Amino acid sequence: MNWKKAGLLTLTLAGLMGSSPFEFSQAQAQGQQITLQFWGHWLSEQRRPTITRIVNTWNAKNPNVKVEYTGVPFDQIINKTLASVAAGNPPDVVVIDIRTTRLRAAKGQNTNLSALGVESKKNLYFPNLWATGTYKGQQYGLPFNTDTRVLYYNKKAFREVGLDPTRPPKTWADLWNYALKLDKKEGNRYTRMGFHPLFGDFGYEGWVGNAKGLLFKDTDYDEPAINNPTAVKVLEWVKRWTDKYGTAQYAAFRASFGGGAQDEFMSGKVPMVVRNGNYIATIARNAPDLEYGIVPVPTEDGQQHPYSSWGGGFNVEIPKGTKHPKEALAFAIFLTTEGAKYWTAEQKDLPGYRLAQLENKDPLFLQLVNNMKYTFVAPTAAYAPTYGTAVEKAVQDVVLQGRDPKAALDEAQQTVMKMVEQGKRETQ
Repeated sequence: MNWKKAGLLTLTLAGLMGSSPFEFSQAQAQGQQITLQFWGHWLSEQRRPTITRIVNTWNAKNPNVKVEYTGVPFDQIINKTLASVAAGNPPDVVVIDIRTTRLRAAKGQNTNLSALGVESKKNLYFPNLWATGTYKGQQYGLPFNTDTRVLYYNKKAFREVGLDPTRPPKTWADLWNYALKLDKKEGNRYTRMGFHPLFGDFGYEGWVGNAKGLLFKDTDYDEPAINNPTAVKVLEWVKRWTDKYGTAQYAAFRASFGGGAQDEFMSGKVPMVVRNGNYIATIARNAPDLEYGIVPVPTEDGQQHPYSSWGGGFNVEIPKGTKHPKEALAFAIFLTTEGAKYWTAEQKDLPGYRLAQLENKDPLFLQLVNNMKYTFVAPTAAYAPTYGTAVEKAVQDVVLQGRDPKAALDEAQQTVMKMVEQGKRETQ
């Protein structure tokens, strides 16, 4: 599709919607100008120029459907959006947490895009990201960008202990055996811990997925299964690592991590860690001479699968109550497709739009793109959005207090069940 030879207005109506064309509102079709309010959390000197370019490109091609961008701080945008919906004056388009789209859909706070004909665009996006906007078979959000977790490993530390940097770990057993070699002590005190599942930003729930499990009965995240056999097995595995180092040593070592170049990996204290893909940029800024590699997160059997890693990111939604839903959807599609190309090329984030990945040729970036097929973007549980607090309590009780994993998860299951019951009552 040649965006330069034809106005986006016509292409948005027919070309973008494929076999299901639709029309703008009657007022706009008659030449009246419409202004769409677009909210996002991009306020920094790094991010703002790209979003400005995207908005200006749209406006130049669509003089009768003008978009105005408002930057809202990241920690305020969800609450401010919901407040505007409740007050009846929402923005027309908003960029918002990818994991919580279903929660807003369940509460009637965003617009049903399927009713506007968006299903014909489904194949433009990675399916696991498209699914984050799906609630009860209907679509309520379009994926803009995301991330994925990978294992970072220190090549210099590998060579130091006789490990081959070209053969990084692939299995949980590899992680254990490599860590035994990478561990370093001065007297009885650890100065380097080869690995621990809870270092980095993968977390216990990430490892449950890595073990081909979930903390709910299915990907709808409606019925909790916090104490299922896979979850128990994983928590037992996590406890084994803590027992290996000793609870006190683990806690003290973790407390020694600093910020920037003094974090666990860049400081050399932990030579293997699972972190977000955009950690590459953090290393480039704080430790440009660090010799490291990245590989998919090791699995129990060494085989990658759709839950091997997990990610987050942002969806584009149309809040409930917009006066211009059709025009808002046209801009939302543009933002998450053509706009995503600009974003990927300039900001290096992973796109939801399949073709946008072609805008960045960096080898490390391409490794992250390849890892997306092994990445699960978990939704927030619609009836128990704070279930993670109960799970985290169970994990900490086991790791720091030596509690039995099954007993701790049984308790968490009961707590989350009560959350679900309360949540269902509130949404009836």
